[in-house]
Amino acid sequence: MFSRELSFHGRAFVNNQALSGMEIREFDIDGYPARLLYNPAREASVMADVSEETIRNRQCFLCEEGLSPEQLGTVWRSPASQEDYIFRVNPFPIFDLHFTISLSHHKRQQLEGYFADMAAISHDLPDYTIFYNGPMCGASAPDHLHFQAVPSGNMPSEVIARKGQHLEPVYSSISGTISRLCVWSNGSYVLRSKSREGIDSLFSHLMSCAPIFDSSEWEPRVNVLSWWEADHYAALVHFRRESRPTCFTAEDPQERILISPACVEMSGVAIVSSRDSFNLLTADKLKSIIEEVSLDKISSQLMENKLKRTQAELAVGIFSEERIEFSFNAPYSAGGKSYKGDFTASVKDGKVLFDGEIHDQIIFTSSEENASFILKDVTIGVEFHWERKEDQVFAGNLKLIVEKGRVTAINLIGIEDYLISVISSEMSATSSKQLLKAHAVISRSWTLAQIVKNKEITASEHEYSACIVTEDELIKWYDREDHTNFDVCADDHCQRYQGLTRASTEAVREVIKETWGEVLTYDGKICDARFSKCCGGIFEEFPYCWEDKDMPYLRKQFDNKSETPLPDLTIEENAREWIYGSPEAFCNTTDQRILSQVLNSYDQETLNFFRWKEKYSQQELSELIKSRSGVDYGEIIDLVPLARGTSGRLWKLKIVGSNRSRTIGKELEIRRTLSPSHLYSSAFVVEKEGVTASGAPASFTLVGAGWGHGVGLCQIGAAVMGDLGYDYREILLHYFNGASVDKQY
Repeated sequence: MFSRELSFHGRAFVNNQALSGMEIREFDIDGYPARLLYNPAREASVMADVSEETIRNRQCFLCEEGLSPEQLGTVWRSPASQEDYIFRVNPFPIFDLHFTISLSHHKRQQLEGYFADMAAISHDLPDYTIFYNGPMCGASAPDHLHFQAVPSGNMPSEVIARKGQHLEPVYSSISGTISRLCVWSNGSYVLRSKSREGIDSLFSHLMSCAPIFDSSEWEPRVNVLSWWEADHYAALVHFRRESRPTCFTAEDPQERILISPACVEMSGVAIVSSRDSFNLLTADKLKSIIEEVSLDKISSQLMENKLKRTQAELAVGIFSEERIEFSFNAPYSAGGKSYKGDFTASVKDGKVLFDGEIHDQIIFTSSEENASFILKDVTIGVEFHWERKEDQVFAGNLKLIVEKGRVTAINLIGIEDYLISVISSEMSATSSKQLLKAHAVISRSWTLAQIVKNKEITASEHEYSACIVTEDELIKWYDREDHTNFDVCADDHCQRYQGLTRASTEAVREVIKETWGEVLTYDGKICDARFSKCCGGIFEEFPYCWEDKDMPYLRKQFDNKSETPLPDLTIEENAREWIYGSPEAFCNTTDQRILSQVLNSYDQETLNFFRWKEKYSQQELSELIKSRSGVDYGEIIDLVPLARGTSGRLWKLKIVGSNRSRTIGKELEIRRTLSPSHLYSSAFVVEKEGVTASGAPASFTLVGAGWGHGVGLCQIGAAVMGDLGYDYREILLHYFNGASVDKQY
C-alpha cells in the first residue's frame, strides 16, 4: 500500500527520499539516549499556525475536499467504534514508512472516546507504533481527528518502555497497570492491559486525573503512543503544561530555537527544520526544553495522588421520618442559597418542605474541606435487641427525598470515605490490622457488587422479586428489594454505617489507604462478599439465604484448617449433633481480648453467640409469632424443620398451629418471626417441654449455633485468625473459596 501511494504522490516521494540524507546528532541526557534530526522538509509542521482564527479561516487539509489528488488513501474500519479511518502516506515524514490515519469525517482532534480505536489500530499493525498529538501539543491539524503511524523502535522512550526499564508502579486494577516512566521529564506514564477494553478504561481513568491548564481546552495537554506487544496492549502517555518552549519566540537570534515538541520530541527524537536551530540545540538545552513543556513535579504528584485516590460517589440511605432535624457545621448550599446551623425538613403534598419551599428533592453541598452535617435522632439497629437513637455526624453531601410519605435523608459520599465509617461501625476500630484490612476489602467488594446488581435489576425487563407467597408457604429473603432510591442503607440490612460518629481511629484510615481500591474477584467479576458475626463452625452457602443463585466462592467449609470430611448438616440428625456439640473452629472463642476487638459495646451485650439457647412459653411464642408475622396460628403445636443449608441453618420451617399451619423461609424470615428483634441464627433445633390444658407444648427451647447468616467472612473467626498472625489475604481466601484479591481502582 505504501509503495503504491508513494508512486502517485510526488512531494511525499521526494521527502521520503530525503530522509536518508538527514543530518543526525546523538545525545546522552542523564544516561538516556536522544537524537536530533535536521529535516528542512518539516518546516510547515514545525512552524504551523494553529491559532483558532487561522484554523477557522482555512480549509481542513485532512478532509476529502482539502486533499491533493495524489493522496489516494485506504479505508480501515475500527472494531471498537465502527468508525472509518483513512490511511494515507504522510507527505512530510519524520521516519520512513510514515502514515497519517484520519477519521473519515470532520471532527476536532480529541482522544476521548477514540482511544480504543487507536489501540485497535495498534493491534492490527503490530510492527508499528501509533501516536497522537493533542491540539496544543504538536498537532498541525487540531481541527480533524487523526493519528500517525511509524515503524516501531524509532523513539528512545518507546524502546525503554517496551523493555520495561525505568518504570515505577503507580496504579493497578483488574484492567491493567499504570507506571511512571522515569526518563528526563515529569508526567510520562506507561499503560499495559490484556484487553482493548482494559487499556481504554485505564486511559480514561488517567485522563480524568490529569490537570487542564486552560478552561477553554477540551482535554488535558497530551501526547500518546500506542502499540501491541505479543499478548497485551501498551501505551506511553506524555502530559504537558506548555505548547511550545519560550525559546521558540525568543527575540535574541542566539536564543531562538524553532522546535515545537510533539510525540517524537517528548519520546527522545528532536526535529528542527532550521540550520541555526540545529547548531544551537545541545543536550542540556533539549533537556530544559522538554522539562519546560512537561508537567512540573507538583502537578504530576497531584495527578498521581488523584489517580490512586479517585473514588466513586455512593448514595447511602440513612433514615426516614415524617420530620427530620439536622444541622450544618459549615456553609452548605442548595438552590443558590447558603445554609449553616439548625434546620428541619418535613413532608407536604408528597414533597420535601424546607425553608418554606417545596422541593421534589433537595441536595446540600459544601466546598469546605472539613464540612460536616449532623442528623438528629437516627435509629440504629432497627428491630435488633440493641435498637436505639443517636445523633450522627456525616461528611459529604446531604440529599433529601420523600419515600412512602416520609422524608428520607441520603448521604452522598465517596466510597472509600464511606468505608472508613463502615469498618469502625461493623466492629471495634481497635481490631487487629489484618482483620481491619480483610474487612475493608470485603466491605468494598460487597458495596461495588450491590451497585452492579442494582443496575442490572433496574435494566432488566423482568421484575425482581424476593418473595414467593402461597396459602401454605412464605419464602422471603431480604436483599435489594428495599432500596430503589439509593445504593445501600446505613443499617444492618446492608452494612452498618454511622458516619464520622464511628470513624474513630487512625488505624482504620491507614487500612483504607493501604487497601484502596482492592476487591475480591472471581472469574474476573467482583465478588458479592457477604459477612456475618459468627458462622458457628461451618460456612453457609448463598442460595439458602437469598435467591437460588450459585456463588462458587461462597462454599461450605470448616472454620478451621482441618482436613476432616464435612458432616452433611442438611440431614436433621447430623445437624442436631453438630448444634449440640462444641467443635473446633476459629470462631469458637470466649477470649474477651479478641471479642472486644471485634464487637462494639452494644454487640457485647450478648456473648453467647457460638452456641446459644432461647426459651419461650406457649403464650410468649404464640403471641410473638402473631405480632411478628401478622398471622394468627393459635397455639403453637410444633416447629418442624423442613430444609437446612450447609451450616445447619434452617431455610424452611413449618409452623404448626391450632388455627393453621404454614411453611416459612428463608433464614432471615425465620429469625424475624421467632424473635422480638432477630434470632441469632436459624441454625437451631427445637425442644418442647410440658403440656398445656389443650394438649399443646407448654414451652419451646431453641438451641442454636452462630450469629447471623453465616455466609462468607465470619467476623469472630477472622478476628481469631488475625490474632494468630494470619495475613489479611490468607483470611480472605479462607472464607472466599477460589477468589483473588485485585485492584479495581
